[in-house]
Amino acid sequence: MSFDSLLGIDVGFSQSRPTTGIAWSLAGTVDSVKTHSDWERRRQKIPPATTFSVIAIDGPLTPPNAPDDLARLCERLFIRGAFHTRCKPGLSHHGYGRLLRKATTETAAQVAHLAAAAPVGPSVIPGTAIIEAFPNAFLGVLIADERFALSKAAKRKKFDWLYDHALESGVFAELLTFIGWNDGRVLERVTVERDHERRAAWICLLTAACAAAGKAEVVGDEAGGWIWLPPAALWAGWARRALAENRAAQMCSRPLARAARQTQPPLL
Repeated sequence: MSFDSLLGIDVGFSQSRPTTGIAWSLAGTVDSVKTHSDWERRRQKIPPATTFSVIAIDGPLTPPNAPDDLARLCERLFIRGAFHTRCKPGLSHHGYGRLLRKATTETAAQVAHLAAAAPVGPSVIPGTAIIEAFPNAFLGVLIADERFALSKAAKRKKFDWLYDHALESGVFAELLTFIGWNDGRVLERVTVERDHERRAAWICLLTAACAAAGKAEVVGDEAGGWIWLPPAALWAGWARRALAENRAAQMCSRPLARAARQTQPPLL
């Protein structure tokens, strides 16, 4: 396998500030930058390449025909139980989430011509190796249960709190070894990074690497899209249990919802 043509993008969509983080592995180099949301400035920062074998984007990627108010299964599975206070997503079918969904769609369209034509797994964009990253959950599922009892991060600082605890617990080195990306430069750059957006971009790049290695855990469905996460073998016990519980609860709720609809009186 090759990790030599990967791209990670943390969307960010401020019109005035550089809130887009971009990280890449290409032609023997690994690097990251921070830039703006428009393609004119983004393209100046992305290194020229024929194609990237995987592009991972931090933001909700939905099928082209998905309605704006679609409640995504992949988000519902991480919104309840232990995930709720540790690494839940924002729901993308209302409020701020819709704006992020739109910005993510625009970002994917901007870079679609740079993506390999061979998908690495489930994809909402036909014929492209573009996948959805979720940095909070990517980090959260790797962190042991007892660390969450040490202290709690404010909502706005949650990602950096997770990132710092991942550094302290050594999960990055373990992950890179597990997927076979034995490049000390990657671990060094991830370890020393302090910028919020570039940190998120590095996690997107690691998401792309897990996909390239064929070892990512993919959660979701065809209707709403999929979130790509670290290999299940590396997940903390609490995270594996929480996902199994949420999947079971989701399966139970579906027949109940259908039964409720069938027993409703007809509209007059």
